[in-house]
Amino acid sequence: MSFEFKRVDPQTVREEVVNFFWQQRHWPGDTIDDYYKMWDWRYRALSDGPPLVYIAKVKDTSELVGHIGIYRRNFRCGDVDLKFCVPGNLFVHPDWQKNIIGARLAMFVRTLVESREFDAVLAFGNPNANTMFLRLGFTELGAMHTYVDVRDAGPLLRRRLGALTVVAPLINASFAVHRGWSRRGGAHRTPARVRRLTADEFLLLDRSHWAPPSRLVSWDSNQYVVERYLREPDAERHLYGLFKSNSSLLEGFVVTEPTSRLKVWDCQTNSATISPPDAINAVVEHREDAETVLVPTLPQSDLAQDFVRAGFFDRRSVDSTETTTFLSAYSSRNNTHADILGNQRRWNIWLGSRHY
Repeated sequence: MSFEFKRVDPQTVREEVVNFFWQQRHWPGDTIDDYYKMWDWRYRALSDGPPLVYIAKVKDTSELVGHIGIYRRNFRCGDVDLKFCVPGNLFVHPDWQKNIIGARLAMFVRTLVESREFDAVLAFGNPNANTMFLRLGFTELGAMHTYVDVRDAGPLLRRRLGALTVVAPLINASFAVHRGWSRRGGAHRTPARVRRLTADEFLLLDRSHWAPPSRLVSWDSNQYVVERYLREPDAERHLYGLFKSNSSLLEGFVVTEPTSRLKVWDCQTNSATISPPDAINAVVEHREDAETVLVPTLPQSDLAQDFVRAGFFDRRSVDSTETTTFLSAYSSRNNTHADILGNQRRWNIWLGSRHY
């Protein structure tokens, strides 16, 4: 049996691929219309620029048996702009999963770096996909940990066992002492104003005054931020802007889930003005209902240590998806900026960087 592999525009294979996923019930969703909705959002929102797709077909019958999507992402370190690709929706028909189709599709992703179309690949994979990427020479980054701060233990204790609520003040006080002790001696700069933003408001804001970042950070367009976080079907997130008290300039933004269990999906800041831990702290103080703050990121990164120094506790995630999603990266040693791409400790990677 022989197969053919093609690079295609996602829109030209939309119906064929959605039906392929629907037949295997590969995505959550009760109807094929749910699948179309998810497809349209993913290929509109998750790529900061035109996405692309590789497909595999049986040569004799033209039956679709494999697919991988490629999403474009923009990153920056200092004054260097870097083009990343994030692969997603890698799927091979169950009848052919012991074949080389999956590996061939993943190899196409690697060639995008070797041909210099992209500077690097940032992959998020389940254990099987992660093993495949590592065999292709990707660098293992591992699974994210969650950095936790408790602001009000009362509601959590009340839900678990009402009698425990009497100790909530002691728990809150101990977390506050730990937070203050961890942050002692540091310079904490916080803009005076925090405001929840609508999509239309954020699209009009300017970030051109932000200082060059000393680490590798996402350098997403405003349109990408809005599509990625505010327009996902059947999901709600809040986007907060941080502003100086004496100007209308945006100095940072934080994306969170809407509940009092405040999970952070993204945080980008003007490094000359405010750090991510301080930006998140400002949002938490603005959100008076916050009980727990959860910040997923890579445990070996400098960003993770920033949160530890800010009083957050390092915990392995209890989210089943996060614990089974492993990150890896691929770049060329011959890249002009190999020093940046090879030092993943200096990468600020957030939960929202993934392909779903």
